[in-house]
Amino acid sequence: MNGLDYSISLREKGLTSNQIKEKMRAKGFEESQIQFYLKKSDEIHLDNLIHNRKPKSAKKIKNGLKMAALLFSFFLLYLVFFGYATIGLLGLFFIWSLIRYGSYRK
Repeated sequence: MNGLDYSISLREKGLTSNQIKEKMRAKGFEESQIQFYLKKSDEIHLDNLIHNRKPKSAKKIKNGLKMAALLFSFFLLYLVFFGYATIGLLGLFFIWSLIRYGSYRK
């Protein structure tokens, strides 16, 4: 497992396959061992990248802002129905235009 740990640590440092092969040859590994350890380290490193991916907080904030804007627009719609038409309609137009603008993927 020492060779596998070594190849994984090199992979995590961001070295390419050729650089890892050179370093492992310098350490005295055989070609068959190098190929085996490279294949296993790639699998383990990719699995770690996939399963340890942290959720993006910006997406949560963006969804939270959209939810708050929708709740606020519901409140403005409530005001429209109770006679505050000008304030409510202008506010709805403003909030819905913000939501529409924020919905486009950049």
